[in-house]
Amino acid sequence: MAQTPPLMKQNFRSADVKISFPPRETFRQQYEKENTINKSGIPYTRYYVEVKQYSTTAYIPSDANTITFINYGSNDVNISGIVLNQGQQLTIEGNVNEIDTTIYQANFSTSISVNNSLTVIRKLYS
Repeated sequence: MAQTPPLMKQNFRSADVKISFPPRETFRQQYEKENTINKSGIPYTRYYVEVKQYSTTAYIPSDANTITFINYGSNDVNISGIVLNQGQQLTIEGNVNEIDTTIYQANFSTSISVNNSLTVIRKLYS
């Protein structure tokens, strides 16, 4: 009579068999996985820089982590109550992964747009 292999002799009960599944990722983990790149083992967040030029009064939405206003014109410009003279700049920065949702108002000291030049640089997350 042939011998039964040792594995066949064991009796398994359904309670003994356990199937393990990997833990489900949270929404935050899924977001970080999609919006970070592992380069040399260091994760970082993707962003891009947008530069715009204004020569007339405008409402400027931030929706950015960092926004910089630079007055390259010869006329003063008022950024929501802060006056920038020629050559001055104003930078507003947030912490990592923060977004400023302020809508800034830029008013020039003269309505003639010939010597008005405001450059706005925004750091936006992609």
